[in-house]
Amino acid sequence: MKKPNILFLFDDQHNASCLGYAGHPFIKTPNLDKLAQKGASFNNMYACSALCCPSRTSFYTGTYVRTHGHAHNDGDLLKSLPSILTELGKDGYTRIQTGKNHLPPSVAKDFDDMWTEKTQHNGKEYKEKGVTFKLDEPWSQHFHSGCWGFEEKHHRGVWTAQKTIDFLDSKDSKENPFFCWTSFAPPHSPHMPPESLDNMYKPEDIPIDWEEYYRFEQSKMQKRPMVEDFWKLGSVRHDIKIFQKAVCRYFALITLVDREIGRILESLEDNGLSDNTIVIFTADHGDFAGEYGQLGKNLPAYDPLIKIPFIYYDPYNPYHGRVVESMFQNVDLFPTLMDRLGLPVPPTVHGKSFLPALAGHPGCYREQVFSETAMEKTIRTKDWKLTYFVRHPHKGQLFRMSPEVNEIDNLWSDPNYQYIKIELLEDLMAWMVTCEQPDSMCSTWEEYISTPWYDWLKEQPRENAVQETIKLNEH
Repeated sequence: MKKPNILFLFDDQHNASCLGYAGHPFIKTPNLDKLAQKGASFNNMYACSALCCPSRTSFYTGTYVRTHGHAHNDGDLLKSLPSILTELGKDGYTRIQTGKNHLPPSVAKDFDDMWTEKTQHNGKEYKEKGVTFKLDEPWSQHFHSGCWGFEEKHHRGVWTAQKTIDFLDSKDSKENPFFCWTSFAPPHSPHMPPESLDNMYKPEDIPIDWEEYYRFEQSKMQKRPMVEDFWKLGSVRHDIKIFQKAVCRYFALITLVDREIGRILESLEDNGLSDNTIVIFTADHGDFAGEYGQLGKNLPAYDPLIKIPFIYYDPYNPYHGRVVESMFQNVDLFPTLMDRLGLPVPPTVHGKSFLPALAGHPGCYREQVFSETAMEKTIRTKDWKLTYFVRHPHKGQLFRMSPEVNEIDNLWSDPNYQYIKIELLEDLMAWMVTCEQPDSMCSTWEEYISTPWYDWLKEQPRENAVQETIKLNEH
């Protein structure tokens, strides 16, 4: 059988509820709705971090943030790790990227060709058109909201899609199997839809709940860093339409991404590639998108920020609109692709393939998911969520997540739920230990838990030599 192509459609900061097929009351996403009807959609897919680069690195390496070490948007990995790109490269895939990269250099270097936003913004294409973003203080405090003031074909979302279409139209897409990562920057700020979409959604349709907003503000553990501390309803009490219009523009950018994905899928069909191309749609993390009277991100681990949309379509097994309610994480994509292609999963990978769950095998799901920043660690189950704050070790957050999500009423100090808190703290600590990946070990000193990495490490010549040396010294 011919190796399938992989089209990895991706956008930035997409609230998982902001899709037609997810039940949003008025957001229009007809192309993604159609893709979800053809394939399988996941209602409880979670990112390992609500920050761009850490989450993207977890997608590509299949490891949690604490292991790959890329906890912020700058720098590089602590150590070299296998990735989707390295393993597909070994299998003869052409690896292409268009749009926003935001991967650490040691991962991004394995693309064969890239048309990135950095090239677009800093190169001839934008300089010749005079395209710039004016990020002055009033602009920052008004949610980076405005209308795109240039030709629509030069919009960052349209540009990204066109570069993908150019690749699909080229002979390069037909010579070898390809992995094409189309990475849209929208709906991440700046919230600047083109004029044709700027009035698609009405500010008066954005609900305002002052009681929920104040309760949320009083319950959160910390301020949002940087400019996004202004990105909330309370900062525009004098004119709440500023907030409502910014949310509308966020929605319009989602519709823009959907429209451009429609163009890409049409090109895939026109080029005779659709019958042999796996299509995946997801995002690096979420956005408040108006929930709790907030816009943007920069508060760790709230569900609007770590829950992400996820659609998986395989023409050889399309699943026909299956909806997966079980919990999975973005680290699970890497092993899933290896499972689908019959390739070995590197021992460094923390994720697990979700293909057995799609096939209906019982027990193939996660009972717990984890998310983190450098200073906060979160564990979420179906019923509970706990976040441990290094700066506030005696405070923390404990939220009940079923039968309804409640991320306002903090039960951390409630004596009735101390047993829940202790159990989750123990599970959180066990996860942190399990995710350790030392460069060397010695199982004669202490008994190690069985993980793919530890089991692999024990088989390496260096470790065997250490064991033999210890035995000789003992005699």
